[in-house]
Amino acid sequence: MDREDLRQRLLEERERMAREIAELDADLSKSLEDSSEESPYDQHMAETAAVTLDREIDLTLQDNAQATLTQIDRALHKLDNATYGLCDNCGKPIGEGRLQIAPYATLCVDCKRLQERNR
Repeated sequence: MDREDLRQRLLEERERMAREIAELDADLSKSLEDSSEESPYDQHMAETAAVTLDREIDLTLQDNAQATLTQIDRALHKLDNATYGLCDNCGKPIGEGRLQIAPYATLCVDCKRLQERNR
């Protein structure tokens, strides 16, 4: 795996995540009233619930994007320290296929499965 190509992929993905977070921040900065373009007192409860659900989804997307951004920064740091491709948990190599799909992966498949199981 060419390190410079990898760095470029990570930086591009980092930029995309930062844009996504900024867009979500802008959407979330609106009040519920602004989101629905009506007073909450004028709306049916189902309409208010739909707007609230949309905001909760945006918050979840924002959290996920922020977590991915953190992983990308971690991968870039590991790339600089020549530890890229090693599992943060067990220290074993992360499979090439996994890194092709998610170049910011910090755990090998086995450790990721363990983490998911223990949630």
